[in-house]
Amino acid sequence: MKAVIALGSNLGDRRAHLDGGLAALRTLGAVVPSPLVMETPDESGRGPAYLNTVAILVTEEADPRRLLEALLRLELAEGRDRNAGRNAPRTLDLDLITTDGPPGSWTWEAPADLRALGSELTLELPHPRAFARAFVLEPWRALSDPGACGGVIPRS
Repeated sequence: MKAVIALGSNLGDRRAHLDGGLAALRTLGAVVPSPLVMETPDESGRGPAYLNTVAILVTEEADPRRLLEALLRLELAEGRDRNAGRNAPRTLDLDLITTDGPPGSWTWEAPADLRALGSELTLELPHPRAFARAFVLEPWRALSDPGACGGVIPRS
C-alpha cells in the first residue's frame, strides 16, 4: 500500500523529531520525504510553532487500520504524550492523510497496547481536514510525484 503521511513537531528539537519520525517510518517500508519543511503557528496557542513535512510510505501493510495503529505506536515511541489532550504540543505527530486504497471511515476496538488512547480507534480517509491545511498540501505538492498515492493529487 502507498500512503501519504503528514509529520509535525512543536516540542524540543523539532527538526530532530521530524528526522526521527522519518527514520521510524522507514521501519514500516520505503519512505519518500518531501523536500519542503514548513513552519506553522500552533493553532492551540499552547505551544511553539510546528515544523511540518509530508512523506509517501510504501508498505507491505494492506489494512489502513493496522497502519494507523503502527503510526500511533511510532508516535508513542518518539515521546508523544497523548495524555496531554487534543491539540496539545507534541514531539511528533504522524497523520495518515490518504492511501491508494478506497476511501472510507472505520471504527474498531483499540488493541491492548493502545488502550490508553481510548477503547476505540477511528480513521477517516482521506483525512477530513488535510485539503484545507497548507502545511500538508505544500510539502505534498513538493514531492516529485505528488499523485503517487492512488492518483490523489493535492489541489493547487
